[in-house]
Order: sequence, then structure tokens, then C-alpha cells
Amino acid sequence: MNNKLDKILLAILWLTASTLVACFWFNIRFGFNIFSGAHWRHLAYMQATQTPVSGAFYISIIASVVITMFGLYMLVRPRLRKITLPTRDIKKTAPAPQLTPTNKTATATTPTQTTPQPTPAIPEINLARPPRLNMGTPAPENTQIFTAPPSGATFSPTAPVAPTIPTPQQAPVDNPELREIFESTGYTIKPTPRINTPISLLAIGANETVWIGGIGITTDAIQTVIDKMQQIFSDTLDDIEITVNGFIISAPDAATPTAPEILTFDSTDSLRNYMEQHSNPPLDPDDAENFDAFSSYMSTVVEYLGKI
Repeated sequence: MNNKLDKILLAILWLTASTLVACFWFNIRFGFNIFSGAHWRHLAYMQATQTPVSGAFYISIIASVVITMFGLYMLVRPRLRKITLPTRDIKKTAPAPQLTPTNKTATATTPTQTTPQPTPAIPEINLARPPRLNMGTPAPENTQIFTAPPSGATFSPTAPVAPTIPTPQQAPVDNPELREIFESTGYTIKPTPRINTPISLLAIGANETVWIGGIGITTDAIQTVIDKMQQIFSDTLDDIEITVNGFIISAPDAATPTAPEILTFDSTDSLRNYMEQHSNPPLDPDDAENFDAFSSYMSTVVEYLGKI
């Protein structure tokens, strides 16, 4: 809605400026006042009596109209927002080494640790907004680390060494009560990212607004996630500003928050009262396509957060 109002004001300003310039030009060049009815009647009389009129006069009229309409079109035409999304190559690690029995005594070679791969260059995929965004689903990583048996242990083919499974990332913490609070106030719920910080809710609203929060975590933990999201926005968006609001219920550092910008609440009832006073504004039908593109973009950001 704000963008439409800006365009209307710019269009009025452009029409006013174009009219004043045209009036000034016709006055000094032809002595013709475009706001005078008598001058227009005199021009009509000259045309009716076939009195010669300077060709530059007609050329000036056509040029003024073309320039005015072209400038007006450039101001009010819909603008496609370019969104570039980073991609990441995921490679499978080398297979675990095999154990070779020698004289019924197993000598297992401790698997060498894979050298951390440097972060690959992130290519840019130019996608235009409002079309939906699609980054594809990366192949899963299957990595197993086997523990070598102690020195002198007897190897038995029927008793394989149990692999040590790496600890997975923190699974998202879904909270039905938080979902109900934000859905009742008009926000759209998005899947929470699979990251080390236990995020309980991620919601989006009109005017490129994002709400992200958790329960029982510190304010600096949420701020770290917000900083990562803002970095992705900065890398992938040119002129679109996304507002991210963070909140925590029962934060351990609520008395002396490390990140004062994060909202803290002592209970879900306090959060409900706050959100009822800050509900999502109704979505303009003309902005529905932009909101769909923003929602698709946020889904892609959530997937990308789980990979970095």
C-alpha cells in the first residue's frame, strides 16, 4: 500500500512538472499560453481558415505529450524484483576403511578425519520476483565413523564393530500454542529451520515482515539466527528490506538480556496479548502475488539455513 501511495505522489509531481515546463516552453517560443482558452480558440480559428501554423508548434505538442506519458509510465510501471539465491555443493565423504583380520587378531586402522572442505564459491541464480523460487532438494549426506577395537582384541567376522553415529542437528521444536497465537492474528506459519538453536516458531506477514522465536533460550541465541538470516537477505536481495522481529518466552537472561532488541515474555498469555495489539495488517489483493513470492523465498531461506 505504501508503494502505491508513493507512485501516486510521484505521478502527480511528474505531471505537474511536465505541465509547467511545457507552459514555459510554449510561452517563450510561440507566445502561446496552454492554460488560456482564448489562445486555443485562436488556434482553432487559424486551422479552420487554413492559416499556416509553424510545424515546430505541432512537433512541440507531440514531444510534450510523448515525454510526459513516457515518464509517467516509467514511474508507475510494475517493477520486477530480482532475487539471487546462493547454492551449496554437498559432497559425500570417503567410505570408512575396512578391517583386515591377520592371524585371528584384528588390527583396525583408525579412519582418517576428512579435512573440512572450504566453503565453495556461491554462484548466483538470477530469479525475478514475483515468480516463485525453486532451489531443489540437495542429496543427503551419509557419513559413518567406525571406532577401532582396542589393541590385542580378537576380530570375529560375526561381531562387527558398531559404528558411532554423529549427533544430528537440533530438530525444530513445534509449539501448537504459538502457532495458534500467530495464525489467529493473521500471520502465515513457515517451517522452522533445522539448526542448532531450538526455534519454536517462524511466521511471515505483510510488508516483508518475519517473526521468529523460541522458548527458554537466551536472547543472544535468537539474535545469532536473525543475524544469519539478515546476511542471507543482504547477499540475495538488492533493494528489498525485510523486517525480522525476534521474541522469547521465559528467557534465562530476561532480566539482563544480551540482545536488548529481542522481545521477552514471561508466558504465552503475555505474548498473545502483545500480538493481538500487533496483528498482521490485511493483505491488499494487488499484493497477493508479491506475498506468494516472499513466502516461497522464505521457504528457500529456511532450507538454506539448515545447510550452513
